[in-house]
Amino acid sequence: MNISLKKITLFLTLVLLFAFQNSYAQETTITISKPEQAVEVSPNIYGQFIEYLRNSITGGIFQEDSPLSDENGFRTDVLEKMKALNTPVLRYPGGTVMKIYHWEDGIGPREERPARRNLIWGGVEDNHFGTDEYIKYCREIGAEPYIVVNMGTGTAEEAANWVEYCNGTGNTYYANLRRKYGTEEPYNVKFWSLGNEEAAREDAGRLQDPEKYAEESWYYAKLMKLTDPTIKLFVVADPFKFDWNDPVLASLSPIVDYISLHWYVGNSPDDPYSIYKNITRFDASLTELGDYLQQFPAKVENFSKWYRFPPRKGAIKISVDEWGIWDNTCGGQYNLDCEYTWKSALATASFLNVFHRQAENVTMANWAQSANILGAILANDEGSVEQTVYYPLQYFRKYVGDQLMKFEVEDMPLLAEDQTIEAMDISATYNNDNDELCVFVVNRSDEEQTVKLDFADIKMSTASLVEMTAPNENSRNAIGEESVVSIDEKPLKKNGAIKLAPLSINIVVVR
Repeated sequence: MNISLKKITLFLTLVLLFAFQNSYAQETTITISKPEQAVEVSPNIYGQFIEYLRNSITGGIFQEDSPLSDENGFRTDVLEKMKALNTPVLRYPGGTVMKIYHWEDGIGPREERPARRNLIWGGVEDNHFGTDEYIKYCREIGAEPYIVVNMGTGTAEEAANWVEYCNGTGNTYYANLRRKYGTEEPYNVKFWSLGNEEAAREDAGRLQDPEKYAEESWYYAKLMKLTDPTIKLFVVADPFKFDWNDPVLASLSPIVDYISLHWYVGNSPDDPYSIYKNITRFDASLTELGDYLQQFPAKVENFSKWYRFPPRKGAIKISVDEWGIWDNTCGGQYNLDCEYTWKSALATASFLNVFHRQAENVTMANWAQSANILGAILANDEGSVEQTVYYPLQYFRKYVGDQLMKFEVEDMPLLAEDQTIEAMDISATYNNDNDELCVFVVNRSDEEQTVKLDFADIKMSTASLVEMTAPNENSRNAIGEESVVSIDEKPLKKNGAIKLAPLSINIVVVR
């Protein structure tokens, strides 16, 4: 009897070991193919955002008295890091502060500009970084400017004057004022947002009723479009509140090009994996919004000629004007001072995959913010550093293509710690310019994953893997210290299995 029990025990042990080895060696197959209908991926999903919020602008990208700054007052160390992001769009100047910001405070000789209390975020703004400095900064980093107008304490006329200052070409007051202050050619700012988070009752705005917001926005739009009929307009929307979206778009849909959403994610204190669940929830909301926007035809019919400007051209698209990682682990007032961990980077890469997959409807997204406050870059008087979240922003932007690819997954494992979350997050794009196909895979598991890529009818010449890792998910960068992030590029065998490191961000590059 004892011998039989030992044999049975040994047999069961071998069976369990075999099952464990098979489970550990599980291979996930990702099949990549061309979609039935082409979907363009807009580079504008890699935008950035700056706001008059403590040391986001002054002390972040701009610091006149610093030996690290150039003749414009731009921090050169931060500027180089911003250039390396290859940012296509830079949104400005807010943000919540837009409820009190008057653009004419920020033009003309710096020593003559009025200093104002920042009633929203505290402190005093000297307005030495204003419209002309902002446009110059955009030109330095190669970004399109995107301006938000004041619908709180501002007026429609003030907003239209700003359009004229930026885009005017005639012999008019504000166009001539721009020339007087040193810029002959127009700035040609094409992106303009009608307010910011106007539905937020706690803010200093006055348009929390969607009917009132729509009515006021029409008046702003009329004067701004009459000043420059070519500009693109954004209106405030909400990813979940259709009692706001319905009246706003029922009224404004003939003239708006984008709806503006904001969405930040973080971890709940009692759920360390809720950050991924929040991203999944937002992904689903974008799908719902995309379906919702189908009720507004791409071509606007019966638009009165007496408006004296044209209706929108094309379908209404989604702009995620502010997005990023923000939770109660960040320090300072309002938890705005974030030192991001490698887990934050994994979440950022997952978020970027969402924008790729949602490319049919999401054509702009702006990380909030660029420096210091929720920033991808940290800066102080001694220097600056790229935060962990900087690297997926940089490398996904570097490799993203202009066409979305279709993919299917077999045998996707779940996180061992939370069986509701997929271990890997995926997207794929194709670049027509260099005939390059890229598969973006985030391994959110602390175990190595084995992946086999099946390219169906796509012929492959060479392949390589760009792999981003860190010592652990709590690793973070600090000013003056060596980066904790390792970036390795290595060749891959054709049609071979790929080993993805634990907690890694990966880009498979196929040519």
